[in-house]
Amino acid sequence: MEIYPTDGHITLEFDRILQLTQNECLGDAGREALEKVEPSSDINTIESWLSETEEFLSSAQRNDRIPIYQYDSIDDDLVYLRKEGYVLDAESIQRIYHLTAIGKGLSEYFSSLQRQKLAPHLYRKFNEGYHLESDVNAQIDLVLDEEGEVKPDASSELLKISKKISSTEKQIQAAYGKIIHHYKMKGWLTDSAESTRNGRRVLTVPAEHKRKIGGIIHDESATGKTVFIEPSEIIPSNNEIYNLYTERKKEIYKVLRNLCDTLRPYADAFLSLQSMIIEMDVIRAKSRMAHHLNAQKPVLIDKPNLGIKQGYNPVLKLKFLKEEREVVPFDMELHGNNRLVIVSGPNAGGKSVVLKSVGLLQYMLQCGYLIPVEPNSKMGVFKKLYVDIGDQQSLEDDLSTYSSHLQNLKFFTDKADAHTLLLIDEFGTGTDPKIGGAIAESVLRKVNQKKTYGVITTHYSNLKYYAFKTRGLVNASMEFNQEVLSPTYQLKIGKPGSSFAYEIATKIGLSKEILKYARYKTGKNEKAVDELLIKLQSEKKETEEKMEKVMQKEDRLNKLIKNYENLHKELEYRRKKLKLTQKESSLQQIGRDNKEIEKVIRELKEADNLQKAKKIAEKVKAKRKETVKQITDLKEEVYYKNIDEEVVLVEGDFARMRTGDTSGKILKIRKGVAEIQLGLMKVKVPLKELVPAKAPLELRSKSVKTNLTTSREGVRTKLDVRGYTAVDTRKLVEEFIDIALMHNVTNLTIVHGRGNGILRKAVHEKLKEYKDVKSLSHPQEEFGGKGITYVKL
Repeated sequence: MEIYPTDGHITLEFDRILQLTQNECLGDAGREALEKVEPSSDINTIESWLSETEEFLSSAQRNDRIPIYQYDSIDDDLVYLRKEGYVLDAESIQRIYHLTAIGKGLSEYFSSLQRQKLAPHLYRKFNEGYHLESDVNAQIDLVLDEEGEVKPDASSELLKISKKISSTEKQIQAAYGKIIHHYKMKGWLTDSAESTRNGRRVLTVPAEHKRKIGGIIHDESATGKTVFIEPSEIIPSNNEIYNLYTERKKEIYKVLRNLCDTLRPYADAFLSLQSMIIEMDVIRAKSRMAHHLNAQKPVLIDKPNLGIKQGYNPVLKLKFLKEEREVVPFDMELHGNNRLVIVSGPNAGGKSVVLKSVGLLQYMLQCGYLIPVEPNSKMGVFKKLYVDIGDQQSLEDDLSTYSSHLQNLKFFTDKADAHTLLLIDEFGTGTDPKIGGAIAESVLRKVNQKKTYGVITTHYSNLKYYAFKTRGLVNASMEFNQEVLSPTYQLKIGKPGSSFAYEIATKIGLSKEILKYARYKTGKNEKAVDELLIKLQSEKKETEEKMEKVMQKEDRLNKLIKNYENLHKELEYRRKKLKLTQKESSLQQIGRDNKEIEKVIRELKEADNLQKAKKIAEKVKAKRKETVKQITDLKEEVYYKNIDEEVVLVEGDFARMRTGDTSGKILKIRKGVAEIQLGLMKVKVPLKELVPAKAPLELRSKSVKTNLTTSREGVRTKLDVRGYTAVDTRKLVEEFIDIALMHNVTNLTIVHGRGNGILRKAVHEKLKEYKDVKSLSHPQEEFGGKGITYVKL
């Protein structure tokens, strides 16, 4: 995001937010990273930043805190570690170890699948930065203790030396105890008895007794009254201790050198780990700020937009929180083509606060901060932020206050575009009101032509009127309680405000004589114009609100009409479908009655009453023909009447039958008949009985040949499921029965084999789900027995 002037973010007081965020950081490196934070104009980047902060905040809110602690930078340590043969001191290694311990803690934290799902953005960031092997910490653990000191057993030689030092120090302690007791009894020692000089343990002897004790004099007091003597009995032991500590120092150096050789290949991984921890620290600091502000993630829109709901100024909110005072929220939602808000109202009524709040919230958002607004606020993304707030007078550049404003306005009109957010305070002031107002109106006209977004505060009536009559601009006001002559700090979009200068002057106590003369000079017209504009704006807003309600009602009415039509069609469909079912049942009944009729005809023929038999046969035939015609007509009306003529199915498309739910792929189309693959079965169906459908899910990953027997009408009457699983068998039986029912096939055969009875059980369980199944039976043993099931529909 481009910001003008370059210190515009300071004008908006983002520097105070930044400082408060830095106070929440755990390391100096995190604070330095925040110093370099810049807003982005890429919605994906912003979304990612906001999601990371939101996930960190959520983890704290559910008391499942992400384990990150104070840390120190290892940049300098890594510079030296990379040098072949260089040996880091224990303190430097301890800093590296502390970082790796944080990394290990994060690794353990994100090993939970649930945490990975709850914080996917943070988990991805962790994965991108953590490339260490698990034994790196273990290698350092072998050498250093929790305090960062080299362990006595870091090597076998060091352990040996450490034991000798411990043994020798115990001997020295015992010897010193005897010597001190002996010399104290003689009164040759001071009250303190002993001390340390030049790294060696010595006796504190009064000067008059110094020749009575044999040994080396290491020092004497400033007054010369006390002499520090290392007794001769202890000198050999002290020399041995000194040599042992020298050997220990050499061995520690060797241990640290070996450890550095082990760590050196991981220098890049340490650097990557540090970068990840710094980023986590920054995210944590932002989440802490979000907690203090009760901030939310708004809805992001990939275009410029002002849609703040119940927004707070972050700086004011934090200040008032300490003072236990309430901040008045504001709404800044622009609808339709409105882009520029002209805010008017009394001085000290909150205009400038709203202006800065809009800019600060937008800047924070594009820097990856959650902001104190309602979560359903719709915030856009801007590529430019131009600010003209406060007195920018410059003695160095020989610019007056108004000249500096004009210079800013020139830049705005030259550079602003449809992706710019413009913030101008006290627009047009600083020169003659008529000229200043005219120039301001002209600038406003120019930036409006450029489709620029912005918030502008003013007292000028000509700008309020221009906003009233111009498309793309909307008035807003800061409310003022005229009864108590005090601002309410409430922002109202769609209504211009008055300066209430006389009312405020009266409250302050300016003399009536002065105010009377002032009213006389301004005349009635000035006030009348303001009142008329407010009235017109209110009427305009009321009309727009009524129009919007009418449009909403019309839209609702259209939806109701559409729903009614759909319900009517559905009801008509169900009525005709019921009638069709009844006719089909009637046809089946006619078929069942045929046997009785044929019997009667045979009896008539036997009785040589041929003429009567013909009449009965013709009557039965006609009745059957009429019923078949009625069924055909009903099918046409129920299934094909509202066929979309524009939908054309071709080979390779997926489709389903109009009367079923099973879908499949069209293999070929010949003369209006389609061959369709339904699961593992191929069926020939009239093309007009098919409708487009989505591709079905695959049943099996491997192909198994199916033995299918087809009747003369092209519909399968036999299904062989041997070799399939129980799950696949149920699916195949379902498709098989569905197709048979659609084509009025009544006798079916399913081959499932004997085996352990699992497939037979699966077949019978699936068949029990169908009310149309009249009976199940098995053939005689010589013809398959219980390995085959006959189905009668």
